Amino acid sequence: MEHGFFADMGGFLLVPPDTVPFPATAKQIHWLIEHRYLPFPDVTSAELADKSKQDTVAKVVTCFQIGYLVLQCLGRAAQRLTVTTMELSALAIVVCSIMTSLCWLHKPSNVRIPIKLQLKISIERILREAGEIAATPYKQTPLDFIDDLCPSWSLNVQTFMNMPVAPFERPMSRLGNDRFPNLKGYQEAILCVATLVYASIHVMGWNFEFPTRAELILWRVCSMFLFGNTVAFWIFETSAAWYHIGRWQRFFCSIFWKSKLEDVEKARLAREAARVPKILPLRAEFWSIFPLACTYAAARLYLIVEAFLGMRALNASAYSTVNWATYIPHV
Repeated sequence: MEHGFFADMGGFLLVPPDTVPFPATAKQIHWLIEHRYLPFPDVTSAELADKSKQDTVAKVVTCFQIGYLVLQCLGRAAQRLTVTTMELSALAIVVCSIMTSLCWLHKPSNVRIPIKLQLKISIERILREAGEIAATPYKQTPLDFIDDLCPSWSLNVQTFMNMPVAPFERPMSRLGNDRFPNLKGYQEAILCVATLVYASIHVMGWNFEFPTRAELILWRVCSMFLFGNTVAFWIFETSAAWYHIGRWQRFFCSIFWKSKLEDVEKARLAREAARVPKILPLRAEFWSIFPLACTYAAARLYLIVEAFLGMRALNASAYSTVNWATYIPHV
């Protein structure tokens, strides 16, 4: 897992004899090793940890700070002391940080210099021996036929909007960090719940005291925009995903056109076998989610600004500290 993270960060740089060096993803390196074009990288986990700038002490301190903030907010709410909008916003970010940290337990941090892997066989020979799947000209790196870095924001959404995609040289000198995760089953459910939890934390400030009534109404409206847009996003995105995998077609055929169900299923399996690339984003998918993203960003921006503006006039109990003694069992 640690080596996979390191590769997908651009940590391994392939140096072929017939072209300029370029970074390779975990899938690409795995394929090269399986087909005996590349020996297994002689890099231990200890070496990767040595290149990482992440320190165990810093992790422990961060966990302590996060834990204290959560306990502080819970204690203040239990004793009916004012919880400020700043604390509520920080709590929402902390929840995201905890989930991100769990996903990145094995991820090296802030590695700047990649490890070079000398490739003794030419890229031209690898492509020739790979056959028809490697016949299409590459767009990112010569190993696109293994892993083309899609789907991602820059390579799919930006090109859909006719925006330039950096870096402009090919093969790409670095791997992007904006790929959309290919989640399945429980993973997607966890991400859905996590985003809804993040949005719902802001709704907890529904009855907070604000300097003006206008600010209270704006907070309620923006927090509901956050939650509602998140729900709408998952509905539209799930509908688009169902279209991509052919689930909608199977669903409608099973109800209205059962005679075509077998043909639809055969066509779907043929597309998967031929590795036909998915069109992403769909036009309907883009124009349904783009307005949600814009209004979500505007609402989120206001909530950040209000977290600071609300500090100018706080309830007196905001300056009171939690009496932790009340939580200690005593006779």
